Amino acid sequence: MKQKKTTVSSKKHLVKTQRTSRLAGKASQKSINYYFDILDNLDAIIFVVNMQSHEILYANKNALSLLGNFTGKTCWQFLQGDVSGPCSFCSTRYLLNSDGTPHGSLSYDIQNTVTSGWYNVHERSVNLPDGRSVRIHLATDITDKKKTVDKLKKSEEKHRTVADYTYDWECWLNEKRNFEYISPSCQRITGHYREEFLADPSLLKKIIHPEDRSKFIRHQDKAFQSPRSSHLEFRIISRDGTIKWISHYCQPVYGEGDSFRGRRSSNRDITEKIEAETKTKLNALRLSTLISLYEKKELDIEEICDFVLESSLPITSSSIGFLGFLNENESVVTIHAWSQKVMRECSIREKSIEFNVLKAGVWGEAVRQRQPFVINDFSLDSPLKKGTPEGHVDVDRFLAVPLLSNNKVIAIVAVGNKEEPYTNGDADQLKLLLEGMWQILQRKKAEKEVFKQSEKIRHFAGAVAHDLKSPAISVCGLAKILKDKYVNILDERGLKYCEQIMKSSEQISSLAEDINSYITTRDTPCDFKVLELKEIWSTVRGEFMLQLQDRNISWVESGMEFIEIVGSRIGMLRIFRNLVENALKYGGESLSEITMGYKTSEEYHILMVGNNGAGILEEDEEVIFQEFKRKPKSPQVYGSGLGLAIVKEIAKKHKGRSWLEKGSDGGPVFCVSIAKDL
Repeated sequence: MKQKKTTVSSKKHLVKTQRTSRLAGKASQKSINYYFDILDNLDAIIFVVNMQSHEILYANKNALSLLGNFTGKTCWQFLQGDVSGPCSFCSTRYLLNSDGTPHGSLSYDIQNTVTSGWYNVHERSVNLPDGRSVRIHLATDITDKKKTVDKLKKSEEKHRTVADYTYDWECWLNEKRNFEYISPSCQRITGHYREEFLADPSLLKKIIHPEDRSKFIRHQDKAFQSPRSSHLEFRIISRDGTIKWISHYCQPVYGEGDSFRGRRSSNRDITEKIEAETKTKLNALRLSTLISLYEKKELDIEEICDFVLESSLPITSSSIGFLGFLNENESVVTIHAWSQKVMRECSIREKSIEFNVLKAGVWGEAVRQRQPFVINDFSLDSPLKKGTPEGHVDVDRFLAVPLLSNNKVIAIVAVGNKEEPYTNGDADQLKLLLEGMWQILQRKKAEKEVFKQSEKIRHFAGAVAHDLKSPAISVCGLAKILKDKYVNILDERGLKYCEQIMKSSEQISSLAEDINSYITTRDTPCDFKVLELKEIWSTVRGEFMLQLQDRNISWVESGMEFIEIVGSRIGMLRIFRNLVENALKYGGESLSEITMGYKTSEEYHILMVGNNGAGILEEDEEVIFQEFKRKPKSPQVYGSGLGLAIVKEIAKKHKGRSWLEKGSDGGPVFCVSIAKDL
């Protein structure tokens, strides 16, 4: 396939454009690989299903290790093993609107027939850029939780009927709210022996977490006035300082003559259940946050940074934090923003936004050590702490994570005051969030540079096209005058040279016009109006009537008599004009018929131009719509290689696409789809 020769200057600009495009492509690919790494490292089964074919499109490492290879498999084969068709509980119908578009999300628990394990499933439907609807499936193993819950349910009825030797912590408070009985299990759960509770009836309230104490007192007051059973979940602080979650059930106790004897309670340690639920919710939140970050890639830089800061708090269960960026030599941190709670509670009037790293306290260690830095008890003395100014928000726990690029610290995010100690998992999540932010910021920088370069090239191409056209027309005119005026003087070779000059100058003029048309097509917004397709065909037919008659080529129009579409009149004329011209140029000697066609789908008008001329090889079908690509093996036919590229651009502006099909006679049929919702 031959490409139009360009000037040395043009080549340089094209090379520069290609290099810039490759850089942007690498940045985009790096961003994609980064998100796949995230999914592979999550403690969950994740896969993506085509909602039409049920084909597995992607599965992370955890899914592959548990369920095996997904190649060529549908979701029911991948997940359920011996199922012969779509599952009866398939969620696709709940995740699609009536028109087939993705809608909402779904969450449920299910047992897998392959692993026999129980999973908490979160599903969400989205559209891929290529138009396919897919279901994103996140499954977290809750087998242990399920077993624990089932075990608790089975034992609950038994333990409530047994007073002594029960696994749960059983209590009986008399009408004066003193202990009549307390089971030995209290020592296992609270660390305190039952004799301590019997000796000090207020010990129960003392060990309840301060944040839950008033809630428990209100519950107890209300319960002692009610004949019904009641339930409450609250936290206690055991003797060793461990925080435990208690599921508390109580009901009235009656003696002879239905006399009120107080209330009997059963207290169960549900810490593992709560932690499992919290972990499941946290994993879902972290995945959702990373997906949301990717979805916000089109926002401006400040909004992306604000999102990262505010998202860093819930994914680490923190209440305060800040995000900052370092200067080139890593000596100064400029704070991008403080979290909202810091701004509310900090009473320092003039809050600095720039801090010297060498003089900084504990948060500066993350920069100096170039790794996450954590303090889980801020009350302990440390030589790294340099104190806080009066009015500074209180800090109990602290975690700072740096972001490195090319071995330089470029940003830092710090969070604080998590109720539980910070872990490596918290640091890893912040690191992933920062890296995601940086990938987006770098991509934005690359896109900005690509846009800047493309603008330069666009202006250059327009200038070149304009500057080429005028002298080309002049050269053509002069050659024609030379030929006509000196026809009796010039020999056969001279006349041939004149004809060649005229032909070449016309080709240059045509190329300049096509370049201008291509740039205009890409940059000019469309003026959509209701159009009658037959009228468009008639206009184009009139433009080519002489050529059709000279070559004895038939013009055939198929489809309905009256066809209305919404589109750009200029764009529609350009589409049919370019496709007819393409047929006349490359149809060859066998070309005897050009056919206009139309068909419709639910979402698109489909316009067709076919001919019975020379066909196009299958391997060339994908490239002919690219810029400066021409049908191979046609060196005798001149063309700029922009005609079909212009058709493709117009189709895109009408929310459609262009492609090539093979007609019943083997000839090419060019198709263009136009959206109906313009």
